[in-house]
Amino acid sequence: MRRLHGALTALTLAVAAPAGAAEISRVVSSGEPGSPFSMDIDVRWDRSVENATITREKGSASTASIPGGAVFQGDRLEYTRTRNAIVPRIAIGLSQDLEAHFELPYVLGDDREWQYGTLYGKPTGPGTDSISTNTIDAQGQPCTTQPCPLFPVPSAGYHGGKVGDLKAGLAWAVFNDRKDDTKPTWVLGMDLTAPTAAKWEPGTNRTADWQSPFNTKTAPGPFGEKIWKWDVYSVLSKRYKYVDPYLKAHVQFAFKSASTYSNCDAVNEPATEHQFNADAAANCQSWGDAAGAQLPLVGGFMFGTEIVPYEDAREGQKVTIDFRLYGERTGKARFYNELSDATGKILQTGEYLEIGGLAGLYLRASKYVQLKAQASFATRTAHDLTGETYYKNGWPASGLGGTPGSDPNVNPNFDWRWDAPGRRFRISEVSVFDLSFGAVLMF
Repeated sequence: MRRLHGALTALTLAVAAPAGAAEISRVVSSGEPGSPFSMDIDVRWDRSVENATITREKGSASTASIPGGAVFQGDRLEYTRTRNAIVPRIAIGLSQDLEAHFELPYVLGDDREWQYGTLYGKPTGPGTDSISTNTIDAQGQPCTTQPCPLFPVPSAGYHGGKVGDLKAGLAWAVFNDRKDDTKPTWVLGMDLTAPTAAKWEPGTNRTADWQSPFNTKTAPGPFGEKIWKWDVYSVLSKRYKYVDPYLKAHVQFAFKSASTYSNCDAVNEPATEHQFNADAAANCQSWGDAAGAQLPLVGGFMFGTEIVPYEDAREGQKVTIDFRLYGERTGKARFYNELSDATGKILQTGEYLEIGGLAGLYLRASKYVQLKAQASFATRTAHDLTGETYYKNGWPASGLGGTPGSDPNVNPNFDWRWDAPGRRFRISEVSVFDLSFGAVLMF
C-alpha cells in the first residue's frame, strides 16, 4: 500500500505541478520574484560517429547497344569520421525571459579514415581500382611517373587537441506558459559562431606525394573552417499535464571571413606539381573571390514530445524523457567534405537532406543540479563529393580546346581526375550516431 500511495503521489505531483517549458525552449530568466539573478553552468561530452560509403564513377567501353559507353559506380571506399569534444556552456539571465549564452568546445579528436570496401560482393583494392592505378594529372595529361595514385588507401586525417569555435547567442521567451498557461512558450533565438578555431589548410605542407601532414595520431592538425555562422531559430512548446510537445525551425547563414580557405591558397605550394590544372595559377588571380569557397545554406526543423513521469515542483525535482524527429537540408557548396583530407582540397559538394531521431533523458535532482543524456541516429541522402564545372557556367558549347594555361574561363578548381564526368566521387549509405552526456549547475 505504501508503494502504491507513493506512486499515486508522484503522479499527482506530475499532473498538478505548474506548467513549464520543454528543455528545448527553456530560457534562463533573471529578475523573477525571489530570483533576482539566474545563471546555468553546463559541461557536456559530445561524441559523433559518421559511417559512409564513397564510390567513384567509372566508364564502360562503347558498344553497339550503348554508343559512347555508360557511366556506373566503380570503386568503393568505406569512410569513418569520429569526433569527441568537451563543451562548457554558460547561460545568463539578462532580464525576465531573456538569456545570453556562450559555449567554447575543446575538440579532443576529429578523425577521418578511409579503407577499401567491397563492390558487387568482391573486394576492391590496389591494382584493381582506379584510385591507385590513376595515370593522369589534374590537367588530364599523363603523369610523368606511372601510375600516379590519387591518394593513399587506407589512409587517415587526424585533427583535434585544440579549442574550437566560440558560439554566443541570445534567446527570448516571447510567451511563457509557466506564467500564462493560456499561451504556448514561444522562444526566438539567434546564435553567432565565430571562427576562433585554428585554420585547417588541406592543401598546404603536404608531402611530395601529396599525402596529408596529419596522417598520424601523434601529430593531429587543426580543423577550423574560418567562417561566420548565424543561426536564427524559433521554438514553440506547450505543456499539457505530463506531456510537452514542441516544434523548432531554424536557418543557418554562413559568411566567409578574411581567412577562409581557398584552393588558390595552395596553388604555388612546392608539392603542387600536377595537383592543379594548367590555368589555375593565372585564373586564381583573375577569378578572385569566385574561385574561393562557396558556403552552404542550412535549414531544418524538428518536432518532438517531452514526457514528464515525475515532478516535484516544491523540491525542484523532475524526470523528463524526450523523443524527437528532425530533418535538415544542406545546400550545394564548395567547401570541406569527406574527401578534403585525402585530396588536399575543398570540393564541390552536392546538396543533401539529413533525417534523424533523438531520445533524451533529463534528471533534475534539485533546483540546482540537472543531468542530461541524449542519443540520436540520422541518415543523409546520397550526394556528389566532387563535380566542379570546367567553365564558370558549365562546359564550353564548342567543346574543349585552346592551349592549356591560356584560357581565362577555365575554373581553377577543376581537376580532371575527379571532376570530369565518369571520374566523380559520390557518398551514400551515410549514418550518423551521436551521444551527449552533461551536467548543469543552476544558480
